[in-house]
Amino acid sequence: MAKKPRSVPFEQIAQQVAGAPSVSAPFDLRAPGGRGYRLLENNVSPERVRDIGRDGVPLGWDACGCGGDCGYRWYSAEQVSRAAAAATPESGRSGRLVGRFVLLRSDEGDSLLLAHHPARWGTLLE
Repeated sequence: MAKKPRSVPFEQIAQQVAGAPSVSAPFDLRAPGGRGYRLLENNVSPERVRDIGRDGVPLGWDACGCGGDCGYRWYSAEQVSRAAAAATPESGRSGRLVGRFVLLRSDEGDSLLLAHHPARWGTLLE
């Protein structure tokens, strides 16, 4: 009869795992310029979006409601800041589509907003 392999003590396994290099999770989105962003909040209120936008955060707009599959229209931090000073965004509804705003953050701490159709924001997102 063959010998059973000796089991490794749990403490030794825990030490090996703790000593292993950490691996970052993949990014949820890569913005123009290649910077990666991770999802922070999936459904941000319009009032909070306005407050975040006042600080000058870039925004990507999913103008057709496909979830960004065909790409985003990109707006600079300055454009978003002006829109936030002028109006509060609106998350509308069109058939089955419900507009929403998403907040992402890079590993460097930079924020990015996404707006999904049929969201509207003054003259910025018409």
